Order: sequence, then structure tokens, then C-alpha cells
Amino acid sequence: MAKNPKLKTTLADALDVLSVWKTIPDFKIGDVSLNDFNGVINSTDGLAKQHANNLVERAGLKANRDDRVRQLNELVTRFRSGIRGQFGPDSPLYEQAGGTRSSSRKAPKRQTEAAPTSGTTAPPVPIPTTGTPAQHA
Repeated sequence: MAKNPKLKTTLADALDVLSVWKTIPDFKIGDVSLNDFNGVINSTDGLAKQHANNLVERAGLKANRDDRVRQLNELVTRFRSGIRGQFGPDSPLYEQAGGTRSSSRKAPKRQTEAAPTSGTTAPPVPIPTTGTPAQHA
């Protein structure tokens, strides 16, 4: 059995088999008759259509969910900004609302001159801007 069955190919093959099987309606595969096979085709086709419909519905649900998440995130941000404005950036209430108190922030570290790296790059060669190359040689 195929690992991932191909829906369109399988349904097309099944319809071909059905058309041939209709010419010999007494033929059976074990205990599977023409009516049983036709029922399997119809249920498979119905489930495929339902699955395709669910994909469309899920795409719509996902878009709605994403819109709501953006709206909720905006409200959370506005709430924190309101608490910060009303009670201050160092208030315990602002921290409880999910903000970082200004007293809890790390002080910025002063950047010192970068130490020379131990790379093997050569210093840049100056390029003459005026005159002929013979004058600079």
C-alpha cells in the first residue's frame, strides 16, 4: 500500500475500474461486490470534498484567529502603557502587568575601544588619487 495515497489518481483509477466492473456486475473480489465498491468510491469522494472544505474553513479560522491575536496584543500593550503612564515605569503594578521596571533594567555598559583582532589581514594599501603612477613609485 502506498505511504501517501494520491487522491486524484486513485479516484480516477477507481472510476475506470467502476466503468469496467459495470460491464460484469456479477464479478466479486472476495466478498466485495460492485455496490460495495461504488459505496467506497462515493464515501471517499465525499470525504475528499469535506476535507477540501475544511481546509478553506481552517484558513478562514486562522485568519480570524490571527486578527484577534493582533487585537489582543494591541490591547495588552495599551494597558501596559496606561499603567506605566498612571503609576510610573518603576511601579510594582507595572511589573505585575508584564512590564520591566526601570530599576530592574541593567545599566548599559560603556563600549571600550575594540582591541585589535588577531587576524592575519594586512593594513590597507593607500591608493594614489592624483598624478601618474610613475610619480608615486
